[in-house]
Amino acid sequence: MSVLIVSESSLEQTNGVSGSVKHILDRFAERGFSAHAISPEPSPDGGEYAGFAVDTVPSWPIQHFNAAVPTKKSVIRLIKKLPRPDIIHVAAPISKLGHAALIAGEKLGVPTVAIYQTDVAQYARRFARESLDKVVDGVMPKHTGWLRKISRAAGDGAEQVVGTRIAKMHNMATLTLAPTNQASQRLESFGVDSGLIRLWGRGVDSRLFNPQRKTSAEVRRLHGQWSRGGTLPVIGYVGRLAPEKQVERLVALNGLPIRLVIVGGGPYEEMLHRLLPNAVFTGMLHGDDLADAYAALDAFVHTGAEETFGQTIQEAMASGLPVVAPAAGGPLDLVNEGRTGLLFDPADDGDLRSCVERLIEDPALRQTMGFNGLEAVKNRTWPALVDQLIDYYRLAAELRTASSV
Repeated sequence: MSVLIVSESSLEQTNGVSGSVKHILDRFAERGFSAHAISPEPSPDGGEYAGFAVDTVPSWPIQHFNAAVPTKKSVIRLIKKLPRPDIIHVAAPISKLGHAALIAGEKLGVPTVAIYQTDVAQYARRFARESLDKVVDGVMPKHTGWLRKISRAAGDGAEQVVGTRIAKMHNMATLTLAPTNQASQRLESFGVDSGLIRLWGRGVDSRLFNPQRKTSAEVRRLHGQWSRGGTLPVIGYVGRLAPEKQVERLVALNGLPIRLVIVGGGPYEEMLHRLLPNAVFTGMLHGDDLADAYAALDAFVHTGAEETFGQTIQEAMASGLPVVAPAAGGPLDLVNEGRTGLLFDPADDGDLRSCVERLIEDPALRQTMGFNGLEAVKNRTWPALVDQLIDYYRLAAELRTASSV
């Protein structure tokens, strides 16, 4: 099978889109597939990944994310110059890059599989409201009521505009893959044809993320350092420090007898240092360093209520950790309330605090939930998930053939 992967994220960046693409290409290499990738700049070292060539298109940095800014014609020309693939895989289409890849599929008669990974419409809603709220905050109180209504309307309008674009993109694809039931329902609410949607989750590297690491000298050292010799439970967050992750909500944990550890980097890092002066900030970690950080925690907290999936939740569960997450979006499918973790009201920071309090007061509950979480994800390996993706490629090819008859 020959696959062209068009990614909206540079393979040199660390996020859910680029991470998934890399795991897919790793599996293609193992199975002897032919593949080619197109992504925003910067290019990976040597212009390839896992032995597959990677072409790049111009990009522009937006909040530490390199957004693709090519012309559609240039992308279509590039795709037409390449050997004709059997499948065009479009990872998280939203820009002209993803749009052009879908158009090229139509022109070439090649089935396209679009992967829904990021709820950009939700981000647009929050960004529009927050931007106007900052203006309203500088106005005399008696004049703010109607301005707040404008702010809410602007947020709703921004969400609708982006939702319409998302629907346009995904309705062009032969098949759309959503990571959770919540994400699938979200796509349908935008106007994506439900008949084009299938569920496809994400894998987790159980060789890297596993509870056996807790016995290593490095993890014991980390836990001892962070826990002050075992006197404090270590509660951790892993992910980008960006607006959509809502990491500032961890302020609700101030005053609890815990050591808070923040793993990651991003545009909100400086602000979070001010809000959480007693937390440990490790910066961005990768590979064994990241896996050791997970293993040195006693519980994992996820704050963002706008996740379509929540890959760090799976990594925490694979590391044998109980999870606290909002009862919204991807976590609803990933966290079994009361069994593998606790779900808090996404509109109530007090509920977040209560969930963490419950865990820190009950070590036996933490251990039981951690074991149950590990059992829940142990079969969600990347090779298994990519093999399932390949089956979806075959389905897309069948659907494309049927539609052309």
